[in-house]
Amino acid sequence: MVGRTVSVNQLMEEIERDIPYYDQSEGGVTFTGGEPMFQREFLQESLLACKYQGIHTTVDTSGYASREAFESIYPIVDLFLYDLKLMDELKHIKYTSVSNRVILENLRKLSEVNAHIIVRIPLIPGVNDDVENVEQSAEYLAGLPTLDGIELMPYHEIGLTKYQALGMDYKLIDTRPSGNQHIKELEEIFSRFHLTINMNYSGRME
Repeated sequence: MVGRTVSVNQLMEEIERDIPYYDQSEGGVTFTGGEPMFQREFLQESLLACKYQGIHTTVDTSGYASREAFESIYPIVDLFLYDLKLMDELKHIKYTSVSNRVILENLRKLSEVNAHIIVRIPLIPGVNDDVENVEQSAEYLAGLPTLDGIELMPYHEIGLTKYQALGMDYKLIDTRPSGNQHIKELEEIFSRFHLTINMNYSGRME
């Protein structure tokens, strides 16, 4: 793994080179990670710089950050890609080592201030792709004031090679992606709650 430290000005120099491409594609900049909210000041300054240039901004987040952090950036973010993994708090702690309370609270607060949000649900077989969790997720999301859409993200094995390169133990070594039929069944659960699955993002495998 490699990386380098850059200033906001250095980052913007690279971003600004692609402005003609953004204009043509109607795209923009996505801040992801890791968790971009953990570098709150740098993120905020970068978002402001992008807004000044008229560049569309997206923040890809797990939602695990303070309410104050989200309050400091939501007015200058065009779109949040917001991960939702598990509704049961104990299961969430088991698989992620943290509670999901702040994640759910931040999601609701963003919805209440009419932020643009696409909720992304990574479907991990044997972890969170069961009907009970999906129904609980759909019920919660249906109760939010506003939501732009939902992405269902089927499990893939791309991360395996990264773990091997780092000499790390890959705990899902025996896990295989869900079939299309199961994904379709889960999509139908969201339909019952009158929720929109964004097919451009669902990542369904043919």
